[in-house]
Amino acid sequence: MVPTFDIEAVQWTQPIAVGFFDGREYHEFLKINEECDVIWEFLKFIKKYEGIKVYAHNAAGYDNKFILDSLTKHDQIVRFVAGLGALIWIGPNISFEDSYLLLSRKLSVCCEALGVSQKLEWRHDETKNPWEMQPILGSFSEYLKRDCIALSEVLDSFTEKLLTNFGITPSSTLALTAIKAFNKRFYPVRKIASNVEFETFIRAATYGGRNEVYKRYGENINFYDVKRMFMSCYDTPVPVGRMRWRSPNIDKGTLAEAIVKVPDASIGPLPYRFNGRLIFPIGEFRGWWDMVELRYAAQLGVDIKLIRQLECDEKPILKSFCEFVNKLSENSNLDMGRIWKLFGLRLSGKFGQHRIRTEIKHVKDIKENEYNPMDKNEIYHEVTSSLASFKSPYIKPAINMRIRAEAKVRHLEKLLEAQDVYYCDTDSVYTTVELPTGNHIGDLKLVEFAVRAYFVGSKFYGYVNSSEILKQKTAGYRDYQLTEYDFKRVLKGEEIPCTFSRIENWKEILKGRGVNLVKHSFTFRQPNFSNRILGEIETSPIKLIDGKAEEIPSIR
Repeated sequence: MVPTFDIEAVQWTQPIAVGFFDGREYHEFLKINEECDVIWEFLKFIKKYEGIKVYAHNAAGYDNKFILDSLTKHDQIVRFVAGLGALIWIGPNISFEDSYLLLSRKLSVCCEALGVSQKLEWRHDETKNPWEMQPILGSFSEYLKRDCIALSEVLDSFTEKLLTNFGITPSSTLALTAIKAFNKRFYPVRKIASNVEFETFIRAATYGGRNEVYKRYGENINFYDVKRMFMSCYDTPVPVGRMRWRSPNIDKGTLAEAIVKVPDASIGPLPYRFNGRLIFPIGEFRGWWDMVELRYAAQLGVDIKLIRQLECDEKPILKSFCEFVNKLSENSNLDMGRIWKLFGLRLSGKFGQHRIRTEIKHVKDIKENEYNPMDKNEIYHEVTSSLASFKSPYIKPAINMRIRAEAKVRHLEKLLEAQDVYYCDTDSVYTTVELPTGNHIGDLKLVEFAVRAYFVGSKFYGYVNSSEILKQKTAGYRDYQLTEYDFKRVLKGEEIPCTFSRIENWKEILKGRGVNLVKHSFTFRQPNFSNRILGEIETSPIKLIDGKAEEIPSIR
């Protein structure tokens, strides 16, 4: 069984209990008086388990903040492998890891997915100091114990599935686990060229998904998603060979720099970076694109002048992986199916990992030119490091470029088929038109019907469904509920203030501020439509002339 731990706190910030399952026995640590440091009591106990790896669910966002706080207070050396996702206590070499990064679902959902007995219910507003919970302390302890053992059983079951299907054990994240599975069973990653010397051009030709508001208010709208959009693109040939320059030819090559002239249209076909934002403009501009996108744009009437072009051997090496993982997903229960879906999706994302990253290092590991202290005692420093300085076998950005390009082309095909579109986001189409749906990967599926919908901005909208229930998408602030009247006000340009609380981030802990629940203010407002030109109801693409905007977008 897998070792696990769980921390419970009053109002999420004052720890009063730690549960620890070492894989065989369960141990509990309770705060016995006001002076008791229950986290440190747990750490003193666990110190004898040298070299252990212990998991908590959402450790990076919660539990490991308390671990870091206690270790730094007691002058213990900590190493950050991936922020708070994998925190190592150097002395006994104990790693505190986040199982959420591996499974990407709430623990209750993971229990259901993997057929494990559910965690118990507990009202967190009833959490108090143990001596104040005597009548219900037994129930609290059972809840804490079940959380630890349930997580251990979940991780044990998931490990068994990975061993059975791929012959691997889990890594620290789902993405790294997926790529290990691909490398082990489907295609050796070492055979894929990294093309480091051409990476600048490859990154320039790699763009995110489309996220645009076309009409700001609508009625009787169908919300469609493409089923497993990115995985459905794994059947396309991807770049695997060594890049080389070639004579420009629209029917050949892998990626190219080009000058394009996009005719007037309601939906621009090509992505472009403009003033720090991703837009899909019309007009004339110059950039790098995957040839998949350029060829499709040519079919839509875009005038393309290729400046220079790269090519390499291409093979559909992801297809077998997709078919296998998709079969696992289809043959699993709903929750496990979603985990396998993410498992498949994260593969292409891992290929696109950047070689530059930020790390936190202890002062003893710092070189003179890395002097950038984070805490008041200058013990921990934030440094920028390059993965290019050592082997990074999983970074193959050309594969990520191709899958993203293919996904945008297929998404655009769905948007053009719909015609009367109100909103889209990467793999979604919101339209009044009834489109054909299916159960296969890559097909559209109807996920919601809106009687009325208010599209304020990217990832910010509200709608009333057929049951007259208001739902909202407000990325980052989903817990603050707006009314339909609020959405109408924001669309008119009014502002809706709100207040929310969150635990201070781990960098603040290093500065000696400890774990605190801090109130923050936020205002819901109509965002700057810097990726479209805002009209009274409809929006239109930004028009570029020689890469410069003909009209500056405004929120009014």
